[in-house]
Amino acid sequence: MATTLITEIQQAQIRLPLLSRADRGALIVRILRELKTHRREVLANVPAERCVWIDRLIASVSSTISEITNMPDTEFNRVLTEFEKLIATLDGILHGEKPSKTIH
Repeated sequence: MATTLITEIQQAQIRLPLLSRADRGALIVRILRELKTHRREVLANVPAERCVWIDRLIASVSSTISEITNMPDTEFNRVLTEFEKLIATLDGILHGEKPSKTIH
Protein backbone atom coordinates (compact mmCIF):
# COMPACT_ATOMS: atom_id res chain seq x y z
CA MET A 1 0.00 0.00 0.00
CA ALA A 2 2.87 2.41 0.72
CA THR A 3 4.14 2.04 -2.83
CA THR A 4 0.73 3.00 -4.18
CA LEU A 5 0.59 6.02 -1.90
CA ILE A 6 4.09 7.10 -2.88
CA THR A 7 3.02 6.91 -6.54
CA GLU A 8 -0.09 8.97 -5.74
CA ILE A 9 2.06 11.59 -4.01
CA GLN A 10 4.38 11.79 -7.02
CA GLN A 11 1.44 12.11 -9.41
CA ALA A 12 -0.09 14.82 -7.21
CA GLN A 13 3.20 16.73 -7.32
CA ILE A 14 3.12 16.66 -11.11
CA ARG A 15 -0.51 17.84 -11.23
CA LEU A 16 -0.21 20.18 -8.25
CA PRO A 17 -1.59 23.34 -9.90
CA LEU A 18 -4.66 21.34 -10.99
CA LEU A 19 -5.45 19.84 -7.58
CA SER A 20 -8.49 21.21 -5.80
CA ARG A 21 -8.50 21.78 -2.05
CA ALA A 22 -10.66 18.65 -1.76
CA ASP A 23 -8.07 16.62 -3.72
CA ARG A 24 -5.29 17.95 -1.50
CA GLY A 25 -7.29 17.16 1.62
CA ALA A 26 -8.06 13.63 0.44
CA LEU A 27 -4.36 13.01 -0.21
CA ILE A 28 -3.36 14.31 3.23
CA VAL A 29 -6.01 12.09 4.84
CA ARG A 30 -4.60 9.07 2.94
CA ILE A 31 -1.10 9.96 4.15
CA LEU A 32 -2.41 10.29 7.69
CA ARG A 33 -4.09 6.87 7.47
CA GLU A 34 -0.82 5.36 6.25
CA LEU A 35 1.06 6.93 9.16
CA LYS A 36 -1.51 5.55 11.60
CA THR A 37 -1.21 2.10 10.02
CA HIS A 38 2.57 2.17 10.35
CA ARG A 39 2.26 3.30 13.96
CA ARG A 40 -0.19 0.53 14.73
CA GLU A 41 1.46 -2.29 12.77
CA VAL A 42 5.14 -1.53 12.21
CA LEU A 43 5.83 0.19 15.51
CA ALA A 44 3.38 -1.83 17.62
CA ASN A 45 6.12 -3.55 19.62
CA VAL A 46 8.26 -0.45 20.06
CA PRO A 47 7.98 1.14 23.53
CA ALA A 48 5.60 4.10 23.53
CA GLU A 49 8.28 6.53 24.68
CA ARG A 50 10.23 5.77 21.50
CA CYS A 51 7.19 6.53 19.30
CA VAL A 52 6.45 10.01 20.60
CA TRP A 53 7.72 11.52 17.33
CA ILE A 54 5.17 9.69 15.15
CA ASP A 55 2.37 10.19 17.66
CA ARG A 56 3.07 13.94 17.64
CA LEU A 57 3.27 14.00 13.84
CA ILE A 58 -0.08 12.21 13.53
CA ALA A 59 -1.68 14.59 16.02
CA SER A 60 -0.19 17.63 14.32
CA VAL A 61 -1.27 16.59 10.83
CA SER A 62 -4.74 15.65 12.10
CA SER A 63 -5.24 19.06 13.63
CA THR A 64 -3.87 21.07 10.71
CA ILE A 65 -5.28 19.35 7.62
CA SER A 66 -7.09 22.50 6.49
CA GLU A 67 -3.97 24.64 6.90
CA ILE A 68 -1.89 22.12 4.97
CA THR A 69 -4.39 21.94 2.10
CA ASN A 70 -4.45 25.75 1.87
CA MET A 71 -0.67 26.11 1.56
CA PRO A 72 0.75 27.69 -1.58
CA ASP A 73 1.81 25.12 -4.20
CA THR A 74 5.53 25.33 -3.41
CA GLU A 75 5.02 24.75 0.31
CA PHE A 76 2.49 21.99 -0.25
CA ASN A 77 4.93 20.34 -2.65
CA ARG A 78 7.63 20.45 0.04
CA VAL A 79 5.26 18.83 2.54
CA LEU A 80 4.45 16.09 0.03
CA THR A 81 8.15 15.48 -0.61
CA GLU A 82 8.82 15.03 3.10
CA PHE A 83 5.84 12.70 3.52
CA GLU A 84 7.02 10.69 0.53
CA LYS A 85 10.46 10.24 2.14
CA LEU A 86 8.96 9.34 5.51
CA ILE A 87 6.57 6.77 4.08
CA ALA A 88 9.35 5.21 2.00
CA THR A 89 11.54 4.99 5.11
CA LEU A 90 8.76 3.43 7.20
CA ASP A 91 8.00 0.99 4.40
CA GLY A 92 11.68 0.07 4.24
CA ILE A 93 11.65 -0.65 7.98
CA LEU A 94 8.58 -2.82 7.51
CA HIS A 95 10.35 -4.86 4.83
CA GLY A 96 13.66 -4.99 6.68
CA GLU A 97 15.58 -2.87 4.21
CA LYS A 98 18.62 -0.95 5.34
CA PRO A 99 18.18 2.81 4.96
CA SER A 100 20.08 4.28 2.07
CA LYS A 101 22.74 6.84 2.84
CA THR A 102 21.67 10.39 2.23
CA ILE A 103 24.24 12.66 0.66
CA HIS A 104 23.87 16.32 1.50
